[in-house]
Amino acid sequence: MKGGKTALLALLLRLALLLFAVPAVTALAPQDARANIVCLVVNQGLAFGTAATGTGTINYSCTGYENTSTTVNLCIGLGTPSYPGTASQPIMLQGANNLNYQVFRDAALTQVWTTSLPLSKSVTVGAGIGVTITGSFQFYGRIANGQTAPAGLYQAYFYNTRIGSLPGGSSNCNTNRSNISGLDFTLSVSGTVSNACTVDALANANLGNVVAGATAPAGSTTIRVRCPTGTAYNIGVLPSNNNTAGAGQMSGTGTNTDKIAYQLRRTSSTGPIWGNTATTSSAGNGLGGTGNGSNQDFTVYATAPSSNFRPDTYSDTVRVTVNY
Repeated sequence: MKGGKTALLALLLRLALLLFAVPAVTALAPQDARANIVCLVVNQGLAFGTAATGTGTINYSCTGYENTSTTVNLCIGLGTPSYPGTASQPIMLQGANNLNYQVFRDAALTQVWTTSLPLSKSVTVGAGIGVTITGSFQFYGRIANGQTAPAGLYQAYFYNTRIGSLPGGSSNCNTNRSNISGLDFTLSVSGTVSNACTVDALANANLGNVVAGATAPAGSTTIRVRCPTGTAYNIGVLPSNNNTAGAGQMSGTGTNTDKIAYQLRRTSSTGPIWGNTATTSSAGNGLGGTGNGSNQDFTVYATAPSSNFRPDTYSDTVRVTVNY
């Protein structure tokens, strides 16, 4: 019996120690199992479309877990640009084709956004468990001019971009600091190089000042075409009389009804005629080329077989069409 009492006493002591230890463990456990504010990125991205500049948006939501309102310096820290881009020169890709661009902190495009210069602003989450606020950060982008990128959709990313807190005097946007919990995310960028061409006439085709009846005059001008790299195109020229063989007529002024016939030509003033039967798939009697992203110049010649007309100033308008 004596041994039985001893065993019972030992068991009671162990129970007493266990009952005493439970409150102690509870008291030592962290009361803040989650941060006072948890912030998430709802959606994000910068889509240039076909423009050279664009505005990106990062939408966020922050939920509080405090009985009092909390103010934090919320930040977005830019991550690592996707290959083959670098921190100083991000690059969008379409297959093996590159398109250089840059991101900025300001709409004036003067402050480059870098890993050491996070976006930041002060936000306040109201008192209460589960109180949520939403908002957004904006950033800006520009695609460099003068690139010879082929048409198509280009994409890039900034990996390990983060939303977090930025204490005063710091440049490190941290996902777990003070009373806020953030996260890392991937920021996407896209842009489209359209299959668009432009055309300009650099000057009028001036046949000069000629004495009536003198040797038949000739003149020329330059057509400038700019198309994306790899874009095939065909150029047609059409006088105002709609002659698809490039045979037009220049009209005088006032009551003068004389009309001076002329012919549009390519290569030289005695070269092949230049008309308007070109299509997207065939040069026809026009002239074809392939874009390289830069200006490409072509000379169009105009010849008049006769100048035996009433003295006057004669002119005509020619339509230039680039088919691509």
